[in-house]
Amino acid sequence: MDSVTLTLHRSRARIQLECPRELAAQTPLARLQRFPALVQWLDRLDRQTHGDPRVQISRIQIQSIDEFAPGQIGFVKFAAHATAQNTRIPGIVFLRGPSVAMLVVLRTQADQPRTTSAHDRDFVLLTEQPRVAAPDFAAAELPAGMLDASSEFAGAAAREIREETGLVVAPAELIDLNPHHAGLFPSIGACDERIRFYACEKRVSEEQLDALRGRLGGLRDHGELITLRLVRLCDLWKHTRDMKAVAALYLWDRWVQSQQL
Repeated sequence: MDSVTLTLHRSRARIQLECPRELAAQTPLARLQRFPALVQWLDRLDRQTHGDPRVQISRIQIQSIDEFAPGQIGFVKFAAHATAQNTRIPGIVFLRGPSVAMLVVLRTQADQPRTTSAHDRDFVLLTEQPRVAAPDFAAAELPAGMLDASSEFAGAAAREIREETGLVVAPAELIDLNPHHAGLFPSIGACDERIRFYACEKRVSEEQLDALRGRLGGLRDHGELITLRLVRLCDLWKHTRDMKAVAALYLWDRWVQSQQL
């Protein structure tokens, strides 16, 4: 077992980071410590521990590491030895970092007043692709993607829209649906993923709308086998099991209502 002692900056808490040698041989601890998702997780832990010392984490044991490419860590799973009030608490963590999701609303009529989703008959753009984890081989989802080390949220959202749908959207055109916090945790009991939600409205003709239906998208050389699908905004909740889409609908309605005040 390879190990190193980490000292958190604010709280001065000391944590033993341990990794089996067969994993460390492929991903050295020095590189693992630079993994952005781990750096961000430790920073949030430091802030929490500094302000509220009731929970103590003394050891992190790495269980698995997945790399997207040689030298590029994608996912890390670990077990944290965590206690609160002298009681061991669950500490299994699937670490993957933050992501973005986009509600792309396609408007076919000029100067149409905005309304909440229940009454909006314009279209939303979904992606269909195989999802082995479900398993669902035609999962309908909002365009979404992970942040890499060099990305910021709005820029990553614009990039994912272009890569997955072919639509060009400038970051300045995006509507931030999370103005009061930095995103939502879809599985806070076991995963660090934090999703920032954006929306954008694009004016399109009927011909452009027809051209989008069934278009192939995504980065094929990255294994993204995406087909575009259009559904009416008012019917979105019926056509997807994607939690991101349901959350985005709620946030969109709250944003629309705030603009009408």
